[in-house]
Amino acid sequence: MAGYVKIGADGIDAAALVEKIRRRAAERVQNGEFDLNAVVRAERYNLETIKDNADFFLRYIEGLRALSEVRINDYDIVERRKSIVAPLLVRLKKGIWALLRFYTYHLWSQQNKTNLLYHAAISLVAERDAEQLSKLQARVDELEKRLAALEGAKR
Repeated sequence: MAGYVKIGADGIDAAALVEKIRRRAAERVQNGEFDLNAVVRAERYNLETIKDNADFFLRYIEGLRALSEVRINDYDIVERRKSIVAPLLVRLKKGIWALLRFYTYHLWSQQNKTNLLYHAAISLVAERDAEQLSKLQARVDELEKRLAALEGAKR
């Protein structure tokens, strides 16, 4: 396989490990934990295509916005330990979750609002700074033209 790096170590089945990672990723995609469209966009728009720091900063701010939302969807409660009491533990955990769900959702929704406000503030500051830098750059360019004209006139 051209372009692939082979990994391995004594006592480690790399192929089995990779397969386990792929299975877990597929499960997480199925559960809605990954936004595949965002991953595809990120892969297409890698660091090599970024032309300057300003472009990178804008992409970074957009990435923050995408990640600022806390997902408040329900999830399955499972017990990974295999024992006689595992079904009882699952019931106990589900009962606790049923009691706390309202409060948890309330906190998560508040956190989402806070995150979005922070993102809006950061975006406003970034836009203001970009506009200010653009004006300053235009002023510097104008002053350099004037200076060049004055130096040309002295000669």
